[in-house]
Amino acid sequence: MNARPQITILALPDEGDAQAEKIWAESQESFKPEMIAELPKRSYLFLSREDYKPADGRREKILEHFNVPRFVANETCFDINGFFGSRSTFDDTSRKKPLTSYTTWFRFLIKMIQKVDEDPHDQAQEYATKEKGYRWFETTVFTRWDSSGACQVLCVDAPPDCPAGVLKALGTQTSGLDFRDPFSMHSVLIDQLVAYSDISVWRIRDPVRTLEKTRMRMGAIFEEIHDISRHAIHSSEILEAGVDTLKELKHCQVAVHEKMSQILGKTYIQQAREYTQFQISLLKNLKLRADSNRERLKNEVNLAFNNITRQDNSVLKSIALLTMIFLPATFISALFSTTFFSYGDDSTGWQVSDKMWIYWATTIPATLFIIISWQVWLTYGDAIVKLFTPLQKWFKKAFTVFKKEKEKELEKNLPMPKS
Repeated sequence: MNARPQITILALPDEGDAQAEKIWAESQESFKPEMIAELPKRSYLFLSREDYKPADGRREKILEHFNVPRFVANETCFDINGFFGSRSTFDDTSRKKPLTSYTTWFRFLIKMIQKVDEDPHDQAQEYATKEKGYRWFETTVFTRWDSSGACQVLCVDAPPDCPAGVLKALGTQTSGLDFRDPFSMHSVLIDQLVAYSDISVWRIRDPVRTLEKTRMRMGAIFEEIHDISRHAIHSSEILEAGVDTLKELKHCQVAVHEKMSQILGKTYIQQAREYTQFQISLLKNLKLRADSNRERLKNEVNLAFNNITRQDNSVLKSIALLTMIFLPATFISALFSTTFFSYGDDSTGWQVSDKMWIYWATTIPATLFIIISWQVWLTYGDAIVKLFTPLQKWFKKAFTVFKKEKEKELEKNLPMPKS
């Protein structure tokens, strides 16, 4: 059985044109960090999460090659939603102190859920597993550039078709990459991450729309709504982190370009900044779409509760109707079972007591009193409680004083202990 590719490499030619070459490094051996130093100097490297393990020291060796702080290998950075960092190296021996090397590292999360069976929004491949119904891509990117134009981009835990997407994007570019720019290889990769974020948001939107169209009995789909709502919350959270990450990237890009303005030229720098801002605006709008999915789910939950309340009201009305049906018969049977009626033999027949008026004289006023009292309580209940609050405090205070006096009397009546 052939081993899966341990690392995917997109090697770019020296002149930086769009004709990138795709290389599959297939080996029975596991990926070794030492391999990176031997790989093409201008390349995109895609590494699986399984080959970025913390236990055997691989992370530290990879980060050492990319001149990244060792703390980035810590589980804190590996579990966080997003970050961006950079490290600059200058030639301090030169009078102009030019930038000789530049390293960046950032993290960008994507959550993919399963495609809906009917009329999905996108035609991309299925990323989620059937067991869970979703899959996380915790993409971490490391870049290393030097003044000779060498630039390596390592992407850990990207979606499986990301190398093909980057290759296609490079092939459709009208102009080649300018390797004098430390950020020249970022934009293509970030385009792919934004595209995956778009797929992620719409794959959460599709089941929301299905819920809105079906309007099934809400009691049967509360669990499904809860799961989709959880995905929507995660989507909003990681998109907000992604926007902050790109903002930090742009801030560092501006600082680097100011130091290299004479090398890169004003037009190139301005266009690079504008495109980065465009990518940020795309993520911001995807964040709005994710927030909209959350609000639509809230509406569905509110609708579900309203439908359940309506069902409960229908049940209560049915019970009230049954009560009204049997109430006259119950009242008549109770009335005729009182001692005001007597049933003698056939000669005397049915007799009614001449004291029957007592029943009506007590029942009618009592009923009216209960109805009036209930109406008064509904209307003036809060005022009545406030009226009796001082009296309640007075009773409580009086009881406390009485209790203390009793305790003092008990202490006086206790026998003195013998010495």
